[in-house]
Amino acid sequence: MTLTGRIDVPSFGVPIPLEVSAGSSIVFVGANGAGKTRLGVYLDTSLSQSGIEVHRIAAHRSLTLNPAVVPPSLEIATNRLFYGFDQGNFNHKYGHRYQSKPETALLSDFDHVLAALYAENNDVSIKYRQDALGKPNERIVPTPAKVDKLKSIWERLLPHRQLLVLGGNLKTKPPLGDEYSASDMSDGERVTLYLIAQALLAKPNTLLIFDEPELHINRSILAKLWDEIESARPDCCFLYITHDVEFASSRHAATKYALRAFRRAPQDAWDIERVPETSELPDDIVATIVGSRRPVLFVEGDGGSLDSALYRRVYDDFTVVPVGSCEQVIHTVSAFAARPELHRVGCAGLVDADGRTDVEAAYLETKGVYRLPVSEIENVLLLPGVFLALAASLKFSVHEAQAALTALKSIVFAQASKQMDEICLRYTRRRVDAQMKKIGLSGIDIATLDAEFRQAAASVDPAAIFNEARTNLSVAIGGQDYEKVLLAYDNKGLLSEVAKQLGYQQKALEEFVGRTLRSDDSSVLHSALKHELPSVVSRP
Repeated sequence: MTLTGRIDVPSFGVPIPLEVSAGSSIVFVGANGAGKTRLGVYLDTSLSQSGIEVHRIAAHRSLTLNPAVVPPSLEIATNRLFYGFDQGNFNHKYGHRYQSKPETALLSDFDHVLAALYAENNDVSIKYRQDALGKPNERIVPTPAKVDKLKSIWERLLPHRQLLVLGGNLKTKPPLGDEYSASDMSDGERVTLYLIAQALLAKPNTLLIFDEPELHINRSILAKLWDEIESARPDCCFLYITHDVEFASSRHAATKYALRAFRRAPQDAWDIERVPETSELPDDIVATIVGSRRPVLFVEGDGGSLDSALYRRVYDDFTVVPVGSCEQVIHTVSAFAARPELHRVGCAGLVDADGRTDVEAAYLETKGVYRLPVSEIENVLLLPGVFLALAASLKFSVHEAQAALTALKSIVFAQASKQMDEICLRYTRRRVDAQMKKIGLSGIDIATLDAEFRQAAASVDPAAIFNEARTNLSVAIGGQDYEKVLLAYDNKGLLSEVAKQLGYQQKALEEFVGRTLRSDDSSVLHSALKHELPSVVSRP
């Protein structure tokens, strides 16, 4: 029998059809309070009643284990694991496995997991012994027990640890240390063992529901763990319920749904929407957009702590999504505009100055993309109003803060003057690259194409671009136009100069800024940043 089934999930509008089948995976991603756990309970109950085998691993689970548990028979051990009752079936799950509280009960079944592993191992070992005794002249190849498969997967994921499978016990051994009991494993080691075992012990053709599959798992092995588990059970369907967009995006082949809200009356229903598949927007970006209750602000970078603290505090009406380069920001905003099904929320983009002229900045704004007032986002802390606010947060007096700002300006002017050619050369490279990308070639034969390219390339004059940039920067430095210098000076290292003037190491200052912006005491710094950064308007 192959797993296949369908259920219509009650939604705020038309019911959402959900297909479950062997070898497939499904992800529901939503914020806290969106009804994720209740949805898992609903699917467990409804699909079990329709005749589908369902095994749900709740988020609220105990990681306490007794590795020396004494196993009963395999049938009783698995009944206790799946249903919480020795002679159980799916009708006993509600009262026994979940103590009549399936949404909130603490799932304490690690002992049942280990008992089932030991019992299955015993059965496999006894059968091997009986086969060997019954056919003494034949070479009998032992069938791997599920605990052997678990050991293999666990050690691939955690190569710095060896899992020792003893007769009725589990131990762990690091390469250069002493072995220790499984009960002394770290939370990450235990939950990895627990999740692999749950999947391996599931009955054939089971729908496996994992609530918060990322819980306690190190990011470095999270995707690989679930790849291994899914690969080990191709006969099952995996359904994940998570708030982690990064995890959701790692399930590349999964059907994804965004979950936004839950209501009880007049009947249980969810605000749920299938995440559209697209080659224009990455899965994680689309999931964030669809799942968001706020407009989305696409920014450069990778979500580093300082960038995130700045953007999320200043643009607190937006869901901030880092997407990499400035080109990717512009592309993503454009792709969003081309997707009418995503227009339930608005979006905008924010890019570094990168030498863009005022005319270019104005053009980008018509597309919903805004230019920063500095060449690098970190350098916003060098702007006078922001620097003075930061100094005030660090309890500098007005006089001390002004003196530190004056010293900082002198350093910036001196460094920019010394590095003028390097700054202008980097600017020239960016301008030449941008102009070359705009060349449109339509020649229908090689001679025409060659002539067209040469003519277009001849119109790009790197020397003229460099000289103009050098003249403009020289005038700004000579005129002590601090803000204009920061607009052109693409040097992330300037943040270290801010730290020095304020008596901090750069890393410590970044951590202070992040903590301050996340706290309730950031009104002065927050106001200064809000004044200096662009006023962003989301576009439908």
